[in-house]
Amino acid sequence: MEAGRSRKLVTGALALAMFLAALEATAVGTAMPTVVADLGGVSRYSWVFSAYLLASTTTVPMFGKLADLFGRLRIFTISVTLFLLGAGLCGTAQTFPQLILFRAIQGIGAGGVIPVAITVVGDIYSLEERGRIQGVFSAVWAISSLVGPAAGGLITDFLSWRWVFLLNLPFGVISVVMMHLFFHEEERRSARRLDILGTISLTASIALLLLTLLEGTGRWGWSDPRNLGMLGCALAGLGLFLWQEKRAPDPMLPLDLFQNRVIAVASGGGFLMGAVLFCAAAYVPMFTQGVLGGTAIDAGMTLAPMSIGWPIASTTSGWLLAKRGYRPFVILGGVLGVLGCGLLATVGPESGRGSVMLAMFILGSGMGFLSTPYLLAVQNAVPSHQRGVATSSVQFFRSIGGAISVAALGAVLNIYLARQLTADLDPTVALNPSLRAEVPSDVLADLVAALDGGLGSIYLVMTCLAITGLAVGLFFPGGSAQAHAYSGQETEPR
Repeated sequence: MEAGRSRKLVTGALALAMFLAALEATAVGTAMPTVVADLGGVSRYSWVFSAYLLASTTTVPMFGKLADLFGRLRIFTISVTLFLLGAGLCGTAQTFPQLILFRAIQGIGAGGVIPVAITVVGDIYSLEERGRIQGVFSAVWAISSLVGPAAGGLITDFLSWRWVFLLNLPFGVISVVMMHLFFHEEERRSARRLDILGTISLTASIALLLLTLLEGTGRWGWSDPRNLGMLGCALAGLGLFLWQEKRAPDPMLPLDLFQNRVIAVASGGGFLMGAVLFCAAAYVPMFTQGVLGGTAIDAGMTLAPMSIGWPIASTTSGWLLAKRGYRPFVILGGVLGVLGCGLLATVGPESGRGSVMLAMFILGSGMGFLSTPYLLAVQNAVPSHQRGVATSSVQFFRSIGGAISVAALGAVLNIYLARQLTADLDPTVALNPSLRAEVPSDVLADLVAALDGGLGSIYLVMTCLAITGLAVGLFFPGGSAQAHAYSGQETEPR
């Protein structure tokens, strides 16, 4: 364990890096309309976000494995450096295609920052302490979610959209310097080699799967031969990955990890948790603006309670799980998730924003109670030389669950709206306050009713996903947290 003062400084450095990665995800959204006005490229608008999502999601398992092989500090430094390189290039981009490419570079770095940071926490803190520190990191995410949109808008208005990216640079450098000064780990000289084929096949198959989902709900459509071809390649790549992992002497993602009940349940539950979480973040603002007639600010306010409930619940479970065990908080989180989604499924045009905000607070609290035990149980169930890949697997399944669910339910919404509305009615009119004022009241009522029905269907599916997540959580083993700790020798194969 690190000395007390050094541990605090290392934790501060990690929290700063995580804050930058989380803030970037929310601040860029408010800057994008100005970016489009400056660089053009409105038809490629979504790819600024999609490129970041693709890169950050597909590289999470790779960075977790690299941290186990070559050391946390080295891989953390590389990750933050890539993130800052991408940010700096984004801040100097002269064309929209350049911006998309540079966002992908930034996303690659972000794919390593968060899992490696959480892995370091597992290295330097005991089980009893990790829960409290995880609560701190949850608070960091909450703060970034709350201040990110406002910060992005202020920086764009008073400086330039370029500074939304460039301001990352000094703070990222501070984080890396602090880690090199205060984080001390044993030199890793493992004779194990990186599983190149496993890494490439998994990364490529997940990237192709996400592209299939993005284009299936976008310009190509699900039945387009190009989309079907990408899906076929994604499935073939996944098959190649599974074959390679079974035969590789040191696989990139050891499949025997999932024979551990704790890791299997945490991965499955994390997938469903990500599905509910990402869908709420994507489709609740649409309900606030399109059905309730709110503004973009109102939409942001309806998400805020989720960012408040999450750290409160995460911190609470972190303090108590060492004594109470993981399972009670997994079940409590699952129950709250079902209640939050169920309440969302009951709201309608006559509901006030208060009902939506209450549902989001309950849902956020549920996610907070779930996230801490899932993460800490996995870290505690493996030896230190597998902690990186185990930690990244939880993050990976949560991200994949979110990406797949948002795209799939987006397709459900599009199909529903196409059936309910004639071709001359554009549902996006209901999302724009100025356009709503120009539409006849009967037409607006039809648009609102269609959106309400489509989003209501999504919330029902979210409720079913939450119920399934609760059912998965019931399989989480009971007993004290220490009862599920790794008890073998901490010897790494050479």
